[in-house]
Amino acid sequence: MQEFRLHDYERLYSLAGLYERIVHERLECRSPQVIAALLAEAVDAVGWRRAEVKVIDLAAGNGVSGEALREKGLLPVLGTDIVPAARTAALRDRPGVYCNYLTLDLLDVSDQRRQAIRALGARALCCVAPVGHGPQVPPPVLVAGAELLGPDALVAHMHDPAIDPEDPVTAQLWAEHGWSATELARRRYVHRQTVTGRPYEMDGVVWRLRRRAV
Repeated sequence: MQEFRLHDYERLYSLAGLYERIVHERLECRSPQVIAALLAEAVDAVGWRRAEVKVIDLAAGNGVSGEALREKGLLPVLGTDIVPAARTAALRDRPGVYCNYLTLDLLDVSDQRRQAIRALGARALCCVAPVGHGPQVPPPVLVAGAELLGPDALVAHMHDPAIDPEDPVTAQLWAEHGWSATELARRRYVHRQTVTGRPYEMDGVVWRLRRRAV
């Protein structure tokens, strides 16, 4: 019998269906569907057509989050993850969910690649992973992802109140990087069950960002 750690993504992604069986079936993870729904509701609220909203899926893993975006009528044009095995798993398990999938460190992207991603015309960023301190997606990575979007954009992400009682992603953070930010949604929900069967809660958050004129 093999033992797998929950965040040992290289090993979990190596076997088709294993991540889903552990995280989504046994632990009842709901975040891909919840975050996709929040983003879709925000798209409706600002008056955009879902079918025309191109999305960059940050920390896309094996494509479960991209699949949830498509189910909500959005268009995930790009999946990205820093773990090479994630791209392999997404292309194996969910071919066609993304128009493209890149293994990227968003804090170390060449100018040529950055320009190519911006040329996709994405208007939204989705991060189905908690953003914050410690073993989370660092806030600068979320900001770097937003920099790949158009001047009027939506960003959906997760916040773990157990690790960061105060969400480090704030209007002030966005302002420091040239954005005028409005929080459109913040919803507490059960992300999944812990391995001991207790509910593990997260906040789903959606921002509308408008680039300030210089």
